[in-house]
Amino acid sequence: MMKLFKIFSCLLFACLAATPELSFSKPGEFMTAHYIDVGQGQAILLEFPKGAVLIDAGAQKDKAGNVTTFLRQFFARRTDLHNTLNAVMVTHQHVDHDLALQAVVQQFKVLNYIDNGQHDPHSSGKKQIWLEQHAAGLGIKYEAITFAAITSGHNLGGLTDAMIDPVSGDTTDPKIVIYSGAFDRAGVTWGNQDFKDPNNHSLVIKVTFGKASFLFMGDLEKPAIATVLNYYHGTGALHAGVLQVGHHGSANATTDDWVKAVAPHYAVISCGHWDFGVKLPDSTATRFTTYAYAHPNKQAIDILQTDIPDLRTVAINERIGVKGTAKPTVKPVFTDVSITHMIYATAWNGNIAIKATADGTYSIVTDRDR
Repeated sequence: MMKLFKIFSCLLFACLAATPELSFSKPGEFMTAHYIDVGQGQAILLEFPKGAVLIDAGAQKDKAGNVTTFLRQFFARRTDLHNTLNAVMVTHQHVDHDLALQAVVQQFKVLNYIDNGQHDPHSSGKKQIWLEQHAAGLGIKYEAITFAAITSGHNLGGLTDAMIDPVSGDTTDPKIVIYSGAFDRAGVTWGNQDFKDPNNHSLVIKVTFGKASFLFMGDLEKPAIATVLNYYHGTGALHAGVLQVGHHGSANATTDDWVKAVAPHYAVISCGHWDFGVKLPDSTATRFTTYAYAHPNKQAIDILQTDIPDLRTVAINERIGVKGTAKPTVKPVFTDVSITHMIYATAWNGNIAIKATADGTYSIVTDRDR
C-alpha cells in the first residue's frame, strides 16, 4: 500500500509540477497550504473550496511585498472568493510574523482577525498592535485568544468558534482549532524568564480537512513546547500529517518529543536563505537575520530526519547552521547536509504548496522542485 501511495504521489507531483497554475485553480474536495517565500519570516495561506485563511503576515524587510503580491495572484485565480480572507491569524507579536499585516488588511477584505492579545510596545511586532487598535474601524471582527480560555475547565479539545473556524464546506467541512495560546500575565508561568519571550506565547493552530491535517506552531520554543506536550499528553490532539517547523528551524524550537507527538510525514520551514545578512552592516537593525541566527539549525534537521519516516525520491544538499548568534562579535557556523527525508524550506524551495485531499493524500509543488 505504501509503495502504491508513493507511486501515486510521484505521478501526481509530476502532473502538478508541469502545470503549476493548478495549485491556484478553483478546487474541488481538497485544500492547499501555501507557504509563501518571504525570506526570514513567515506567512502561510490556507486555501479551501469555499474560503481562505492567512496564518501570519511576516517577512524580512526587503520582501514585505511578497505577501500582498502572492495574495493578488491568488485572488486573480480564485475570483469566486472576491478578494476576501475569511480570517487572518497572527501567532505572536514579532515583526517577522506581522510586518505585512497592515498592507494585507488595507488591500484585501478581511472578515476576522485572531491573535494572542499581547500588545507589548517594546516588542518588534508593531503591526499586531496597530490592527488590534484599528480592527473595529476597518469592519474586522477581532478576538484575542488566551491560554486561560483554551484550557478553561481543563478542556483538552482545543478552542474553536465561528471566528477561529470561519470556513464551511459542502462535502468536507474544514476544522480549525487552537490548542495553545498566550500565557496570561496573572498566570503562574509569567514570572518565568522563558515566558517573557513572545515566541513562547505563539498560538498553536491545527487545521483538519477530512483525514488530512496540518499543525502550525509559530515560534514556540522548548519551555512552551514542554508545557503544551504535558497538557495534551495522551490525547493525540497535536497529531498532524504536516508540521510547520517552529522558529524557522531553530535548535530551540524542535524536540524529539514534540516531533514524535505530532508524527508528521512532511515538515516545512519558513526561513531566509542561509547567507541573508552576511554582507549587511553590523547594527541592531540588521543583525537579526538568517545568517546571524544560522537558520535552520542542524540539531532541528537531525531530529526531523530521524523522526519523519518518508524519504525524498532524490536527496538534496543544503547549507544549514551549526551555531548561530545575534551578537556581532561571534561568527555563525554552517555546514552542508544531505536532506534525505520529506523536509522542505522556503529558502531551498521558494513558495511551497501542499495539497491535501479529504482522504488524507498529500502532494507538493514548489517554485524550485527538487
